[in-house]
Amino acid sequence: MKDDRRIRRVEKEIQHVVANFLLKGFKHPLRGFVSITRVESNEKLRTAKILVSVMGDEAEKDESISILNENIRDIQNEINKHLRMRYVPRVSIVLDEGMEKTLRIEAALREIAQSRSRLDE
Repeated sequence: MKDDRRIRRVEKEIQHVVANFLLKGFKHPLRGFVSITRVESNEKLRTAKILVSVMGDEAEKDESISILNENIRDIQNEINKHLRMRYVPRVSIVLDEGMEKTLRIEAALREIAQSRSRLDE
């Protein structure tokens, strides 16, 4: 349990460091609305996946993820500077489509509710 709390703290810290870096220090423009949704690490904190949500069309998503992956060394260096650990997790960037799926489900539910209200009239 103690290790689990430590893993979650490290994941949150990586999320915070990367989000701040993208806002203040990242020199490459990203397309769409980009946010760090969460970080998932393995049990030994050797690797971590940074899940990124990009609100935009497919071209904007692909371009933003590509730019982030091309500059993964800069992101890794920023994490290395801020985390005080013997072994800092090696990070990778992954597109998180969970938020988009949630928005599509909400839109579908809203549409169903509207069609039901029209039928009730």
